Order: sequence, then structure tokens, then C-alpha cells
Amino acid sequence: MEKILSSNTTVANQELLNQCKICGSPAKYSYFGVISCNSCKMFFKRNAERGEKISKCKFNNRCETTINNRHECSCCRLNKCFHSGMQIELIRPSHPKTRVKRKLSTDSIEQTQIVLAKLNECTQFPTLNLLNADLSTLTVDQWNLISNLSHCYDDHSGLSIGERYVREQHALPPRLRFKTTSMIVFIGTIFNEAQLLYKNNQDFLSLSLEDRSTLLHSTTAHTASLSSNFIFHQIGLMDCPTYYNSLEIITHASLIPTAKRIANRLDFDIIVIKLMLAILSFSTISYTSYSNSPPVNLSNTKLILKIQDTYIDLTWRYLVYKYNYEQAIKCFSDLIRCLFAINQAMVEIEEIQWYTNMVDSFVQTTEQILIVDN
Repeated sequence: MEKILSSNTTVANQELLNQCKICGSPAKYSYFGVISCNSCKMFFKRNAERGEKISKCKFNNRCETTINNRHECSCCRLNKCFHSGMQIELIRPSHPKTRVKRKLSTDSIEQTQIVLAKLNECTQFPTLNLLNADLSTLTVDQWNLISNLSHCYDDHSGLSIGERYVREQHALPPRLRFKTTSMIVFIGTIFNEAQLLYKNNQDFLSLSLEDRSTLLHSTTAHTASLSSNFIFHQIGLMDCPTYYNSLEIITHASLIPTAKRIANRLDFDIIVIKLMLAILSFSTISYTSYSNSPPVNLSNTKLILKIQDTYIDLTWRYLVYKYNYEQAIKCFSDLIRCLFAINQAMVEIEEIQWYTNMVDSFVQTTEQILIVDN
């Protein structure tokens, strides 16, 4: 048994040694101090000394460089080269090549003419196979929409509030950390940050006041919960056992397994989360979940479904841009599982009085803001 484990470990280590440290493609040799493929070697040689002249990353230097998307973001690829250990000092200065004049023979002239003739022939290009090609199909308008979504919901303010709260709690003696009163206040503060999802989204503001109100009442619990849990995950709150102890006290024990399941399914790109929150903001989820009160009909369902389709299509195209097709499918599947877990949490917590009061207050406040802005 030990020999088998040792053999497997050796094979795994050998596979890691034969991978480019930058993009993960097959590699055998070390260039500029790091095992890398020829493509990344040439990329570093061309761009290492350019520094700030490299175009800036559109996504705050959070791109993941892989064999499928290594040509998409030069900034993140170059950063990964440096972080992996590539050194500018190891780049050899290129020597000017001396030109050697040679007299072309008759044979070489004929060969050149044949090559030129072939180059001028019409070539039938193969049909593009989208299952094999991982190319971005996002249009300029779609990139602009992603940019607008990224700026309409400021996750940094929520993160800064959360990080400050965690620091304050860790500064207290262990028995005084994450007390129920402070937890409820903190959850309410983060919860209210989700107002920006509605008040800054131009598609949402284009709807009638009645449809805005209907969507607010039906989607707030899901959007604010996903947004809040993502921030809790980002600040490391879900790694603290005392957090779950306090959560059990202010809710009930049956919610804890669901909360831990949510925590295990929130490892997403921030842009993916914002796209998912936009989809949820226009969701007709009240038609597909049980409730004591019947759903209120929307006056312009056709427009809302069109907006839903736009954001879903945009999410898929972004995932294909960010990852390869296999990873994009896996990520989209994980998003759906995460939403199922969020929905289960909504069912289990709907009888908690402080939570329902928080949702009602959120809806009323947001409605008032939208009416004033209108």
C-alpha cells in the first residue's frame, strides 16, 4: 500500500514539474528562473521591461491565467510571471543579426515563385467549433454593461464594514465575541448595502413603479441574503465557530447545516456574483415558490423576462471568457446549487421575527428612495 501511495505521489509531483507555472500548459524547461512553456517564455521576454506600459486589467487584477485565456489579460499574465519567480536579470540582450548577402540561384527563385502562388490561392477555412475554441464573444455593449453592474453595487463598502466588525470582535475576550445583539445589528447593516442593486441599476429604474415594488417584495430576501453571505464569506466570518453558535441562538438549529452549505458554495469571482445578483433582482421567483399570499402580477412581464435573458446570456458569455467551457459549465452549476441553498435558508428563517422585520424595513426604505428619485 505504501509503495502504491509513493508511486502516485511521485507521478503527481512529476506532472506538476512538467507544467508551466504561469498558464499550466505542458513544459519541460526552465526559462528566466521558472519552469514555463515557450509561449509564456516569449511573452515575458517581450513584456518584462515594459512595466506600466502594459494595458491595465479591466477586473482589478483578479484574472486567472490559464492555457485557455492566457492571451486575454496581459497585465495579470505578466504579474503571474513575476510572482512565479521570473527574473528580468536573466533575459539575455539580443544581438544584432549580421546580414549575409547571398546570390539567389535559379532553383531558389522558382521555389519562391511557387510559394507566393500558393499564398495567393483562395483558402477554405475550417468551420469554427465553439466546443473547442475558448474565445470571448462579448460585445462592446456587453462589456459596458458588465462595467456598469460592477460599479452600481459597491462591494468594497460592505467589505470594509465587515472587516472592521471582525477586527473589533477579535479584539474582545473570546467569551464576548459575536454576541447576538451585535450580530443582528451587523447583519442588518450588511443587508441594507443591497439597496444599491436596485437604486443604481438602470434596467430596474426603467420599469414602472408598480413593477419595481412587486420585484422588491419578491426578490429582496434572496438578493440581500446572497449579497450578505458573500461578504461574510469574503471577510472570513464563516470560518469562525462562534459565528455559527450565535447564528443558532438568533435563528434556530436547523438553519446551521444550510448556512454551512452556503459557505462551501460561495467561492466565486466578484463579477460572477454581481451578475447573479442582477439576475435575481429581476427574478419571478415568487411564481415558483410556495407562499401564504398569492403573487402579484407584473404589468410588463415581457420586458422583465427580456432583461432576465440579457443578464443570463451575459453571465454565460462572461464565464466562457473567464474559464474554458468545462469550467464555465461547472461554475454555472455551482451557482444554481448555491441559489438552492439560499432558497432553503429563506424557507427556514421566514418565521424569525427580527429577520422579517429587517426585510420589511429594507423594502419600505428602498421603495421610498426609488419614489423620491423618480
